[in-house]
Amino acid sequence: MQEPKHKESRTNFQIERFSFFSDGIFAISITLLIIEIKVPVLTHPTNESLWHSLSEMSLKFLGFLISFAIVGHYWSVHHRIFGYIRKYNTSLLWINLAFLFSVVLLPFSSALMGEYSSELDLWLPYAVYVANICLTAIMNCWLWLYMSNAKKDLLTHTISNARIRLGLYRSLVIPVGFLISFAVFFVSPVISKFIPLIIPIVLHWGLKGIENKANLHEAADNTEFMTLTDLHIQLEDVAADEKDATT
Repeated sequence: MQEPKHKESRTNFQIERFSFFSDGIFAISITLLIIEIKVPVLTHPTNESLWHSLSEMSLKFLGFLISFAIVGHYWSVHHRIFGYIRKYNTSLLWINLAFLFSVVLLPFSSALMGEYSSELDLWLPYAVYVANICLTAIMNCWLWLYMSNAKKDLLTHTISNARIRLGLYRSLVIPVGFLISFAVFFVSPVISKFIPLIIPIVLHWGLKGIENKANLHEAADNTEFMTLTDLHIQLEDVAADEKDATT
């Protein structure tokens, strides 16, 4: 696969284009989520009839809320991932495009689920939505594993294995939650739609132990690096003093 041939001095500009394009895709996707929810049109509107129509759209709004949170979550993850990047290659470009492909599908799968949210006997719309969520998570894992691979030489600094595992766990929490929700759908379709609301709790508090372990590993690595650096400086100072003494 052909690699970029531009000068190294243009790398930062190209990475900014990379990020701006991705941000634009996320912005469009998150906007399309609400566009798919139509305002109810009533021939003879009353407060009661309008309230009834809005009540019937409650599951649509729940789906919008969940999808909004998911797109926002993956945008924040993407933002953190590219904070490690100092350069890129063509493979990273295409993996990122594959990830964005799964993101732009979310407004469609979310709208499909919302359109048939009142048809509790239909499992296919929710299956399509859950499949989209799983695809997005897989693409995110692929992007994270490729970028964090030290052999690719794309990073500002080496990422600890504990931090890499934490990123994978964070990516897998969402699809696992939705797969559980889909299994519950066949028992109680309404309850299954509320199960994804637990995901933010797991992401924020459920992985605290793993996150603390990653922080400890990185703190230990930084301490070791600083110790070795200080030792190297001291040896250089001793060598310089010996040289001055001999002269």
